[in-house]
Amino acid sequence: MKCILFFMVLVAAKSIWAWDSIIEMEADICIALTNDEYLVSAAFSNKLNSATNSASFEMKTEAYLLLSVNAYQNFLNTADDRWLSQELSTASNAVVSAGNHTDTWQYWMAKFAYASAQISQQHFADSHSTLVATIAEMAESGYANGASIVETGLLRKYEMPNLQIVDAMKVFAGMTAAELGMGNVATNYANQVPMPYRGTIMGFIR
Repeated sequence: MKCILFFMVLVAAKSIWAWDSIIEMEADICIALTNDEYLVSAAFSNKLNSATNSASFEMKTEAYLLLSVNAYQNFLNTADDRWLSQELSTASNAVVSAGNHTDTWQYWMAKFAYASAQISQQHFADSHSTLVATIAEMAESGYANGASIVETGLLRKYEMPNLQIVDAMKVFAGMTAAELGMGNVATNYANQVPMPYRGTIMGFIR
């Protein structure tokens, strides 16, 4: 009887602390990206923290990406600036975790999340540099993969539905350029993205 109970406890603990596969993880992520209460819940956060120890760079990178989104959502919920530091830290960890895997969406999304976290800190010059370098790197690499379901969910969470990751980067690059007083640069990026994002960038130009 004790052995059976011990096994049941182990199974329950595993369901709380980890995913068995990236497919299972991404299914749970898709739920979290449409449910803010679950996104910031202890149960989901614990699973993400456990996944940061995964041997799979995909699982590890996605865990850090979601921890970054989690932190920003907590900031929105609490207005506590300490969450913005957590957003930047975990996005930075996602970049490190993605390594040199430029053929994966996780690599480019990690760079985008890092630039977004820099914007949250109002580090507009740093974010603009990150974005410009990443856009150039993507063009040089020839990356043209279709968006995955998690990538699509993340872009929707960043309020950029129906955009490809490169266009999302151009939107932020245009916005940061406008914030830095580089009107011509901002206009150039605005002309490369669809409406209504073009208008959003132009609205930042002073």
